[in-house]
Amino acid sequence: MPGKDFKNSISLGQTVLMIVDMQKYYLDRRSDFYRFFEGLYPGCMGYITRRCEEIVVPNIKKLLSFFREFQGRTVYLRLCGTDPERKDLHRFFRNSWLRGRQAGYPSLYPLESEAMSDIIDEISPLQGDTILTKTTFSAFNSTEIDRVFREWNVKEIVFTGLATSQCVETTARDASERGYEVVLLEDAQADYDEATHNASLLSSRGVCGGGVFETEGYIDFSRRFLLP
Repeated sequence: MPGKDFKNSISLGQTVLMIVDMQKYYLDRRSDFYRFFEGLYPGCMGYITRRCEEIVVPNIKKLLSFFREFQGRTVYLRLCGTDPERKDLHRFFRNSWLRGRQAGYPSLYPLESEAMSDIIDEISPLQGDTILTKTTFSAFNSTEIDRVFREWNVKEIVFTGLATSQCVETTARDASERGYEVVLLEDAQADYDEATHNASLLSSRGVCGGGVFETEGYIDFSRRFLLP
């Protein structure tokens, strides 16, 4: 981690832990999303599921415990439709949903009211956490997140969740473009394979602040330098 002078104007109170799309339909083997894509590309969900279970979820739990201990803010993002025909979804998501419906998987991208759109139980939100529903890769394009963060005086966003190269990276790049400091935690994100995960982090780090860190290092640095 950087030395003490790094980000010395930012406190934990100006930092948000962002948990991107850690939803049941991505990770539950019974969901239409999981079964549809496993049918198309056998084994394609294996890596991301194992990584979330073994690495990502345990590290997000550590981060949640840390932020809640010091009353830091946590924001959960959910990717799901609000329109029954999914007309509000990004065209790539809607096209997949249409293909899924044709194949007999009508909730491939569930509506926000459906249980499969919820955050997984292991890291479920608590009272006081913020949940935002987006319909695009980046939360900045389909939610009021920028306005909310300005009202909160947020300066820094800590990124976790999935998928690294898709909704995480796109939201992180958009955050950087709007002046937010970005912290990318390698071991609290997941993608559909290791090479794509690593390539995404390497390609985006220059735009997003130049650094990729691990959960334990971030927590240790924050305890030493960002807390009052």
